[in-house]
Amino acid sequence: MQVMPASIEDIFTYAALARAAQAWLQARGLGQYVPAAHDEYAAAIRSRVESGTLYVVRDNGEAVGFFSLDLSPFPWWPADETPAVYLAGMVVARSARGIGVGSYIIEWCAAEAARLQQQFVRLDCHADNPWLCHYYEAHGFELWGRVDQRPGYHGCLYQRVVASPVNAPACDPVAAAE
Repeated sequence: MQVMPASIEDIFTYAALARAAQAWLQARGLGQYVPAAHDEYAAAIRSRVESGTLYVVRDNGEAVGFFSLDLSPFPWWPADETPAVYLAGMVVARSARGIGVGSYIIEWCAAEAARLQQQFVRLDCHADNPWLCHYYEAHGFELWGRVDQRPGYHGCLYQRVVASPVNAPACDPVAAAE
């Protein structure tokens, strides 16, 4: 697998994977909201591509996952001076389920955070999806708090301590794109 900055041409694939994820969640009765699945987020996705914070994961040339990684906190996180990166918008192709794409993304983000000398990888997720909360906890994230993201929709804030930059594996997004 290879991580590289997403391009404008990747936006359609990202939105398609997000729509598939949204449909899968709804079919299971989960009210989780996948922003990239909705047209009103198209400008925000384009902005992430243009700023270089949206990434695509390719396996044998095929896009199998997407995520964004930012240095600025998302609206749900209280502003503080803690050095952290913020992981969001992670979507994995259903066709790639079970090959470790999500784990690969998380470890890549942790290595990138270490390279940037950040203390934590932070994310938020739907509190009413116990499978997803357990998934992040199994990947070393600890619950930091819960927030009301909108009426009737609760989120969990998770963070994971990052390994010391001295001991972290090298993670150069430019080299990954080559």
